[in-house]
Amino acid sequence: MTERSTTPTTVQYYTSTLIRLPERAVALVLAGGRGTRLRAAHDPELRSTPKVLVPIDTTNGPMPMLGHALTQLIAIGVRRIAVLTSSDPATGAQDVEAYAHTHCARQVELTIHREHQPLGTAGAAYAALANLPDTPLAVLLPADTLIPVALLPAAVAAHRARPAAVTWTVTTSPGPGAQNTGRLFLSPGGEQVVHALEGVNATLPAGTRQNLRQATSAGAVIITPGRFCALFEEYAQRLAGPGEADLYRQFMPWAISQGHTVGAYDLRAPAPDLGTPERLAAFGRTAA
Repeated sequence: MTERSTTPTTVQYYTSTLIRLPERAVALVLAGGRGTRLRAAHDPELRSTPKVLVPIDTTNGPMPMLGHALTQLIAIGVRRIAVLTSSDPATGAQDVEAYAHTHCARQVELTIHREHQPLGTAGAAYAALANLPDTPLAVLLPADTLIPVALLPAAVAAHRARPAAVTWTVTTSPGPGAQNTGRLFLSPGGEQVVHALEGVNATLPAGTRQNLRQATSAGAVIITPGRFCALFEEYAQRLAGPGEADLYRQFMPWAISQGHTVGAYDLRAPAPDLGTPERLAAFGRTAA
């Protein structure tokens, strides 16, 4: 029997992608919001409770938004979590930090990063990563957004296969009641955000939409720290002065406008933002 020779091309066909978080990856959990819209409600609890500690209904029973996010991250194997808080009294940082320590300090390597002045989501991520020099990859997510966390390892794997400093998780199935729907436009292959209208009152000329996919932000952002920090420093140097730098409404749209690649990963599932009384009520809130 004659044996058929195997060429390198044939051998290279038999490959796969390992879907998991890399060692020493860190989850950056945004927990420093003021909760201004929730505090405007007539509900006394919403007026007095830090936003991320408002209890919600989950499959694991009633728990604060922050607890739900931390539980989901631990379930997918995250072993390093950084909770990003604010010194603004309206955010209830001490209560938020105490809850995080109680909830997961024994299960993960937990760090708290409290900003001294308002930095915005991009600025807070940059400041936290400066204190985490041994981090090969970071996953940033807001504590008040119900991201399908189980899908994040696949998003991480896609990000690592690309040269982008950041990958924006998006969804083409935002579900009812989602905010700012369809304000992101993806490349024809869906791998890159090419227009970001998140948070701004602008529209794309109809002629520029050809072959682009329309999507909605899902909130989570995958970050390669070295590339992100270098790009953020370039962004900050162009500002008129120091101030808040929003990741979604300012930094990533700026990066796109300058020709930098912002990756996209479609979760194809809803990621409800619970930042308003109406969306919180629609999801299901449990009284404390």
